[in-house]
This record gives sequence, C-alpha cells and structure tokens, in this order.
Amino acid sequence: MATTARHLCRTLFQVSRRIPVKRKCQAAQCQLFTQRHNVTSTSAQFRELSTTLPRRADKPQRTSAFDQDGDEEEEDDQGLDFSRPPEGGYKVPSTPITLADLDADELADFQMLSPKDQESYLALQNHYAAEFEEAGINFNADPNAQGPLMERLVDSVDREIGKEVEPLDFPDVPLKNSEVGYWALDEEDDEFTQVEDGDEEWDESAISSVAHNEFDLHREVRQYTRVIAWDMPLLQRKSPSEFAKPFTPPTEATPLRFRYTTYMGEHHPAARKVVVQFCSKDLPNLTEKQRLKLLKLVGPRYNPDTDVVKMSCETYEAPAQNKRYLGDLVKKLLDEARNGKDSFDDVPLDLRHHKPQRKIEFPETWKLKPSRVRELLVARQEQRLLSSGEEQSSTRQGGPVLDGKELVHEYVRALGRPAVPLR
Repeated sequence: MATTARHLCRTLFQVSRRIPVKRKCQAAQCQLFTQRHNVTSTSAQFRELSTTLPRRADKPQRTSAFDQDGDEEEEDDQGLDFSRPPEGGYKVPSTPITLADLDADELADFQMLSPKDQESYLALQNHYAAEFEEAGINFNADPNAQGPLMERLVDSVDREIGKEVEPLDFPDVPLKNSEVGYWALDEEDDEFTQVEDGDEEWDESAISSVAHNEFDLHREVRQYTRVIAWDMPLLQRKSPSEFAKPFTPPTEATPLRFRYTTYMGEHHPAARKVVVQFCSKDLPNLTEKQRLKLLKLVGPRYNPDTDVVKMSCETYEAPAQNKRYLGDLVKKLLDEARNGKDSFDDVPLDLRHHKPQRKIEFPETWKLKPSRVRELLVARQEQRLLSSGEEQSSTRQGGPVLDGKELVHEYVRALGRPAVPLR
C-alpha cells in the first residue's frame, strides 16, 4: 500500500514540476486529476468550454524573446504546489512512510526539492497511503488490484470533465450570394463551394499596363521639357570652347576599355550589357610566359590578328554591376596567370575558333603613278579649253550653241500646258 502511494505521489510530482515543457501535454490527464482533487495552488480562471489543455483565459500573448523564461515559470506554476495541503489536512496511515522506504529514484527526486517541499512531499505520500487504507485496498495482499484502481480513477476524471464540457456544434451557415465564389453561384448543394474566394478585391481605380506606359512617356517628356526650360538657357552664357574638353589618350595605367550601349528615350533590355576589351601586351607586370597562360585561359575570347581580348556581361540588371563583375573577372585572370603552380606549358594555344579573313589588296601595277596623274590632268585641261573655244566660235557665227537637254525640258513643259481653244 505504501509503495502504491509513493508511486502515485512521485508520478504527480514528475508530471507537474520536473518534466520539460514540451512533454507536459503527455501528462494532461494527471494534471486534471490533481486539479480536481484541489492539489494545485492555481487560483486563476481557466477558459470555459475548451477542449484544449487548461490555460489562463486572460493570459496576454507574448511575442518577445525576453518573456520566454516568464512563460516557462507560469507553466510550471500550473503544476502541483506541495506547500498547500488538501482539504481537511494531511492524513496519516497506520504505518507512516519515511525516507528509508524510498527507492533510489524517489530519493533522487526528493533531494531535488527545497526543505519546505520535502516535508510536504512526505506528508502527501502518507496522505494517499491513508486514503487507500480507508478504501480498504491492500496492494501488498493483492498486487493485481493496482491496475483496475488506476483505471477507475482515470474513468472518473473523464466523466467529470465530460459533464463540464458542452458538446461542440458547428452549424452550417450558408453564405450570401455576394460572398460565394463566382464559379459556385450555380451549385447550391456543394459544401466545398460555400467558402469565400481567396482572390483580392478588384480595385476600380487601377489602370492597365498600357496606361502605365503612357504615364511613363508623359513623365519623360515633362523631364526633357524642364531641361529645355531651365538647363539649356545656361549654356548660352558660355562659349562652346568653355565646354570643350581636350582629348586625353588612355595611359598604360588604364589598359581596359569598357563599351556601353545606350538607347535614348526607351528602356531596352540590351542597355545593361557591358563589353570590356584589352590588349594582352598592354597589361602590366606580365612576363611572356604569363601572357601565354592568360591567353590559354580566356580561350575563344582572344583575337590573334589584333591581340585583343573581348568579354561581355549582361547578367545583372544595372550596367554598373556588370562592369564591376568584368573588372573582378579580369583581376582573377591576372592572379591566375601570375600563379606559378601550373603554367600550362603542356597545353597548346588553341586558335581554331578564329577564322582569318583574307584581305584583297589592289595590285601595285594598277595604281597610278605621279607622272601618269600629271598627264591626265593636262589632257583634261586641254579638253576644257577646246570646249570653251568652240562655244565662242559658234556665238560669233550667229547665235548660241543649242543645248539638247534644255530643249527636252522645254518640250515637256509645253505638253503640260492647257490647250488654247480656237476662236
């Protein structure tokens, strides 16, 4: 009998105080049993008609990480309170339970308690032993009676809980036609259609994408209009020479040449593309062996005719991001070319990607020599002199020289004139 009382008391103690928070849901029945027998000390109101675990009805929701410790303490407070005796005080059996009667596990649990709780712990064990003794149950004489007793206790707790909890009723409340989905207006008996649509409500003030494009065009026109009205007059105060900047060729410190493509007045997907070009011989601090390794790394991006490496990038949305990527890529290539771990001496330079174009040059024998050019100029001068002499001779003989082209134009104009009626 004493063993069963200690077992029940120890079980209630483990359920209420010492098990982790995540495992308290498994011991809900034991907590309800102890609460119904006035073992706990919680005096707060619980939620009415709830099928979930007991929790405070007016407990505020906490979202801060600093309140987690407080939540765990409140959950622990909902368990057993050994400092509060049951109604009528503790009962004492004919054979009181002492520390010598506890086993190793029970003694370990006993030592974890405070001195005040240790006294209440032993008093509670003796109280349950006295109740079993009054009920006339002797587990030492009948060891098989422990199982049916615990089942009767659990059944009694279930019956008491069932009396307090009202049956839940979910009435079928049909939705209005305005709340029913568009595709379910004709199906009145289908329960799955009696739900609201999850689509967002249509905003009547919204406009189409075509109208948005028109607004963008209007904003762009207004922007250039402001530039014409406020910025352009400032250019008239200075001479064009003041705005001109002298051309400075690229130096050896800037071997990279970046090329952009700009489409004025429109947003083009190709405007974000950036192309970088550089000559392999212009790169600083590169030996001939390192330069060949660099050409092997770039592969088909190398043009052997011009000794120019060309790379492009249009992965990112902004041209500045693509330019930054190309700059970092060139830096990585140079670092790898200067790395002496593997010089790629056994790898030949592959130029199969390049197809040289044959340039046909004009033969030297066909070109005009300076002497021949002078002869042609003299002949053309003589021809002009002869034509001018003939015009002068014809004028002296009786009239100007007829121009056939002018006669044809005069004949065409005459055909276009309206006919004169005969009188």
